[in-house]
Amino acid sequence: MLNVKAEYSPLKKVVVASPGKEKYRLTPKTLYELQYAEIPDPVELKKEHDEFVQKMKNEGIDVVNVREEILKMSKNELISLILESSECQLNESALENLNKEELADILISGLTAVEAKKLGSILIPEDEEFCIKPLENIMFTRDPGMVIGKTYIKGKMRWESRRREPDLLVKILKPENVLEARKGYFEGGDFFPIDGKLLMGFGTRSSALGLSYVLPRLKEMGEIDEAILVRLETPELHPNKGIGHLDTVMGVPAKDVIIYYKNYLDNVKVYLYKGSDIIRDQRPLREVLKDYLSKDLRVVNIGNAEYYDEEREHWLLASNIIVIDTNKIIAYEHNRITNKLLEEVGIKVITFKGNEIIKEGGERSGPRCMTMPLIKQ
Repeated sequence: MLNVKAEYSPLKKVVVASPGKEKYRLTPKTLYELQYAEIPDPVELKKEHDEFVQKMKNEGIDVVNVREEILKMSKNELISLILESSECQLNESALENLNKEELADILISGLTAVEAKKLGSILIPEDEEFCIKPLENIMFTRDPGMVIGKTYIKGKMRWESRRREPDLLVKILKPENVLEARKGYFEGGDFFPIDGKLLMGFGTRSSALGLSYVLPRLKEMGEIDEAILVRLETPELHPNKGIGHLDTVMGVPAKDVIIYYKNYLDNVKVYLYKGSDIIRDQRPLREVLKDYLSKDLRVVNIGNAEYYDEEREHWLLASNIIVIDTNKIIAYEHNRITNKLLEEVGIKVITFKGNEIIKEGGERSGPRCMTMPLIKQ
């Protein structure tokens, strides 16, 4: 059963993907393709992710792990997925001799030409050539799929390196009611459900075409009646700032509280989807949100909107939090100024170290990036 009411609703069930051997595939040459900031330490990365997952389990949250779910598949299902993913002619009989753990590793961590040759494929044995590219970003389960109400939205990824992820998650989770984003791009980091309405970013990762396809279909299905759309300008307009998904610049820890990157968000364009039309709203985003969240909305400015603190804590993803209960979140411990401001307005902040995790994911990644809520009510 799927049911996500609002971003700030208590979290009951969530999907994560523990990092594994794919993290050992990262090299300076692959950083550009993946748009990573730098290469993390795989051992410390795993420790940080384990700590994060344990903190959710400590709160009684049902945590579904992608790797564990893959191992529940039959060998035939795994081999079929591998063959579908491969750009080389693989030796199917050799794959049948592997155990499920080995097959799962191939599916997630990829298969080089050297490894494929050892399995009987006729290939030039070059380590840098992949028959199956690693799913380096599978740890960030937020983006390839999302739930609003009882509908699962199958995302459409902007980056080529992530385009296998939506199909894989659908095959693992087997949701009953699926809306597929067939046009443009549509990613979960831009997606904030708020009680029958939707707050959505577009421009850098999700696209206007993607929103134009999904929004009317969500309305027809009865999952939303209105949407607030935030135009995230390309980084060229904001040099040296990592602007990716909407959750890299704002968060909604409670119905009457937002985390807000003031230096950036006060200057974005805001549109409203009402009826059958999309219209521009000239007000700053924080003023628009008062109509949809609370008239008494409290704005927690990242770094207290003090220039150096704001820029540093935005870069370190102070807004990228996961709400686990009413007025309770999990956040990175290093964003101390923003976390303190949240505590002052009544938000309980549970922290963990993410010094290696934050190096990943293009515009950097945080707790929200690593979770796909299935039940939030």
